[in-house]
Amino acid sequence: MAGGISEERDWKAETVKYTLGGAGLGLFVSSFQTAYSPRKSGGALDVFKKYGGTIGYMAAMGGVFAGVDAATAQIRGKDDYVNSAVAGCAAGFIAGIRKRSIPAAVGGCAFFATAMATYDYSGGFDGKMQGMTREERDEYRAGLFASEKDMK
Repeated sequence: MAGGISEERDWKAETVKYTLGGAGLGLFVSSFQTAYSPRKSGGALDVFKKYGGTIGYMAAMGGVFAGVDAATAQIRGKDDYVNSAVAGCAAGFIAGIRKRSIPAAVGGCAFFATAMATYDYSGGFDGKMQGMTREERDEYRAGLFASEKDMK
């Protein structure tokens, strides 16, 4: 079955792993924000005091994306680009909520869903199509659009 799940993905473990990764990336971005801030005042703790929200925001986006992606794969029983679209929508919605705007949340949902689905469809996350021949890639892509009835 093309796109099927070969092993169960633990959505809780994925969420924790990517939340911590997002927090690390947020700390990195927050450090740059602090370093290039026009007002120098509190020293090293400004990373947390002034720009700590960036750390939390990126941790939330990473965790929500990974958790929703793995949970959607478990629920659907398929590991394909649709899971990435749903997870991208959830993460993008968080980006809009940070701006306190429903239109921005819906726009973030649409943007991230499209971007993540396109990236995953092209084999981006796991390199699913790396090393495949042209025919194998075409067969893999065709399997993504096949319904359960077509596969029997």
